[in-house]
Amino acid sequence: MPALKFKYLNFIHTHTKQLLVLLVLIFSANSGFSQADSIIPKKRYKISGFPVLFYTPETRFGFGAAGICTFNFKKDSLRAPVSSFNLGFAYTQNNQVLCYLPFTLFFKNRTYQLYGEVGYNKYTYNFYGVGNDIPKDYVEKYGVEFPRLRITALKKISKHFYVGPRYAFDNFSLFKLDTAGYLIKKEIPGSKGGYVSGFGIVTVYDSRDYVFYPSKGFFGELVLFRDDKLTGSSFNYTRIAFDATKYFSYKENILALNLYTIYSDSDLPFFQMGILGGMKKMRGFYEGRYRDNNLLVFQAEYRRHLFWLLGFTVFADAGQVAKRYDAFNDKNWRYTYGCGLRLTMDKVQKINLRVDIGIGDNKVLPYFTIGEAF
Repeated sequence: MPALKFKYLNFIHTHTKQLLVLLVLIFSANSGFSQADSIIPKKRYKISGFPVLFYTPETRFGFGAAGICTFNFKKDSLRAPVSSFNLGFAYTQNNQVLCYLPFTLFFKNRTYQLYGEVGYNKYTYNFYGVGNDIPKDYVEKYGVEFPRLRITALKKISKHFYVGPRYAFDNFSLFKLDTAGYLIKKEIPGSKGGYVSGFGIVTVYDSRDYVFYPSKGFFGELVLFRDDKLTGSSFNYTRIAFDATKYFSYKENILALNLYTIYSDSDLPFFQMGILGGMKKMRGFYEGRYRDNNLLVFQAEYRRHLFWLLGFTVFADAGQVAKRYDAFNDKNWRYTYGCGLRLTMDKVQKINLRVDIGIGDNKVLPYFTIGEAF
C-alpha cells in the first residue's frame, strides 16, 4: 500500500532549538499519524489538521498547512485498512508552491483500492545534465509549473497480489531557464515542456507485516507505462519501472534490501527519466544529480530499535544511469552511505520520524521526514 498520505511532509533542520519547535508542531497535531487500524476503533472517520514546516537542500525552508480525513466505508470492518483524503499547501524560500490532494481508498476490506493525487506545483529545480559525462560541478536552475493527476485502481487477485490500471497526466511549462545552460537550447527531450498523458498497468505483491516500518516480508511493484500522442501526450515512449524490497529480521535487528530499476528503449523527456538522489533513492546526492533513460539502484539498510521510542539506521547505496539498458558498466557506479535516527510517532502502525545524514560526491546532506526510504 503506498504511503501517500505522508509523501509531502518533509522536515529538516540542524539546530536543536528549531528541531524542538518542529517536534512540538508534529506532536501537537496528534492527528493523521495514528488513525489507521487502531487497536480499539471507535468510529469510522476522523478529520485532522496541522501545520507543515520543512527544509530540504532543494527547497530551503518551506511552510504551509495540511489536513487529513481518514475513514472506513460502512460495509467494511472497523479494523479494515483506513481510507484517506489529504489536502495540503506549502510555500518555500525558493518561491516554490505545492498544492496537493493525495487520496487512498479501500473497498471491501482492501479487495479493491483506488489511490492517486491531484495537485499543482510551481518549482525551481537544479538540473545537472543527462548521462554520466557531465562535469561534477555543473548545475543550472530552471523553473517548472504543472498540474498533476495520478489515478491507480487495483484489484486483489490473491492473498498478497494486486493488479490494475494507472493513468498519469502532467502539463509541464518551463520558465526562468539558464541562458548559459543546456535546457534553453531545446535539444534535450522535454526541454520545450509538454503534456504527459498515458496509461499503464500496475502489479503489486505485498506481504509486509507493516506498511510504514516492515520487519519481514516482501514488497514488489512492476509498472508498465505508455505515453502516446493517441492519449493526448506530447511524447511517445514506453517506461517500465520495477521496485522490490525484501525485509529480514532477527529479534530487534532488521535488514532491508531494495532493488529499483527503470527501463526504456527510447529517449524520455528529462523530467520522466530515472534519477539518482533525493530522500528515497541514493540519499547523499541532490535529487536528479544523475539522470538518464535507464536506471539501476541497489540499497541496503540496517535498522535497530535502541530504547524508548528511539532507533537508528545505517545504509549504503549503489546506482548508475545509462542511455540504453545494455550500456550499464563497471565504471559508472555511484555510491552513497550514511546513518540516521528514528523517533516512533505511532506504535500501532510503526510510523517513524526519520532523520538521516547521507554522504555522496564529498557532500553531506541531511533529510528530515516521515516514514522510511523503502
